[in-house]
Amino acid sequence: MDWNALFSTLGLIFVAELGDKTQLAVITQTCKFRRPWPVFLGASLALVLVTLIGALVGELLGRLIPPDVLRYIAGAAFVVMGGLIAREALAAPKGETLEEELDCPSDVPDVVKSRWSWRAFGSTLGLLFLAELGDKTQLSVLTLAGQFDSPMLVFAGGALALVLVTALGVIGGQGLCRVIPERLLLGISAVAFVVIGLLMILGVL
Repeated sequence: MDWNALFSTLGLIFVAELGDKTQLAVITQTCKFRRPWPVFLGASLALVLVTLIGALVGELLGRLIPPDVLRYIAGAAFVVMGGLIAREALAAPKGETLEEELDCPSDVPDVVKSRWSWRAFGSTLGLLFLAELGDKTQLSVLTLAGQFDSPMLVFAGGALALVLVTALGVIGGQGLCRVIPERLLLGISAVAFVVIGLLMILGVL
């Protein structure tokens, strides 16, 4: 069992999604509906489905393209995606946290938070599924599934990372975003993508 595939995917996707639009959407949905559990389950299901699609497509590409060629392509893709995230970081408001950007209230009664809402579940599921199709996260899973000969471990690592990020967005995301500026979170993601891409090109990963 290639544990490197699991932990590499878990770490990369987790860091990349902190402060990304996925977490922003989860926090926004939680603020809008005041229903953390339906939002969490809807977002998690959507992200797991998108990750599964990426892992299966990546496995197919791994069978059709020589491993060295796929490694160079995957590394270059990560470097490019890191550059795109860095551009997002530079465009982000200086010193502004995600909570300040969203202006999300925290004084919501517990009785309101505890109710189930199919509307919150369905809208979050649809929103996150469409938002992540073809996104850098799915492309990352796709390239990692082609790089490692363990698509199911790549899927498990990516899915677990996205569920953890979703949980942070719903449960502890507001506290995290209160202290860490959006630009810093995006900057960390950008550096992670570029470093992983270069390590792939050099054959370290």
